[in-house]
Amino acid sequence: MPLLAVPLFTVLKWGRAIDTYGALIWPTAVSGYGVFWVRQAVQSIPLALEEAAALDGANRWQILRYVVLPALRPTLAVLALFAFLAEWNDLFKPLVFTTRPELQTVQLVLSSFQEQYTADWSLLMAAVTIATLPAIALFLVAQSQLVKGLTTSGLKT
Repeated sequence: MPLLAVPLFTVLKWGRAIDTYGALIWPTAVSGYGVFWVRQAVQSIPLALEEAAALDGANRWQILRYVVLPALRPTLAVLALFAFLAEWNDLFKPLVFTTRPELQTVQLVLSSFQEQYTADWSLLMAAVTIATLPAIALFLVAQSQLVKGLTTSGLKT
């Protein structure tokens, strides 16, 4: 990520996204990793499903909506979970791309508990425990899609 900081900052500044939620979301949402993973999942969908939908009279948008997207649901759930966890734990991007206090992420707030030579360890550990709760809750909600997406993405059937 530090290698891409200057180009990303330039693009976000050109798009007037510095100091917005977009600066925190877009670099991860359209990552090369995600594009590659979704591409592999799309290639694993049997062509016969799309051809059967076309023979039943579905147009391209209906095939996308009713055939391809439901088949991609596990892959998109896993990708969303990984992107959420990456952003939830990211300290670098919010530090570089935002300055407004209301855009501070959990990691920036946790780093404010530490000073140069001292730290209030009881408050820091309590805050870290609370900061892990949303990630655990998201995992528990998406657990079945996560397992299905990890076992089926990229496999030819």
